[in-house]
Amino acid sequence: MRHAKTEANNVRGDKARELTARGIQDAQEAGVELRALGVDYALVSTAQRTRQTFTALGLDVPAEFQDVLYHDGTETMIQRIAEMGDDVQCLLVVGHAPTIPSLVAQLAYASNRAEADQAQCHFPTSTFSSFTFEGDWDSLADGDFGHVRLDGIQRR
Repeated sequence: MRHAKTEANNVRGDKARELTARGIQDAQEAGVELRALGVDYALVSTAQRTRQTFTALGLDVPAEFQDVLYHDGTETMIQRIAEMGDDVQCLLVVGHAPTIPSLVAQLAYASNRAEADQAQCHFPTSTFSSFTFEGDWDSLADGDFGHVRLDGIQRR
């Protein structure tokens, strides 16, 4: 999931940018859909806007806040996802563009090339995608995503 709509800038810097009223509302609406998917764990960037997005989602699940999800790209994100334990069945990752759209495109490419291309071009705030795959989380670590299927992209 890409974080919800934010203020354009913040005097304390990019990492301190906060959600707008629209962003909070969009995140709350997305939270209803995410609860229906059965999210049971979350990885969240440490930026203020991703933390606020996660809070506004209203999910009662454990979350791990990681600075690398703010600074690093898709390879790091895939590695963090691949480290999930067998007890996690439905993982939510809340991050930023361009990393989230790029990750979606990489994961979706084998099952839906048109949506993979579209994700790179149009992935607004509060958008999330859902995927299913056979195997353990660590099966994603090698970068072969042929076993990953895009279930959908929910754009706001």
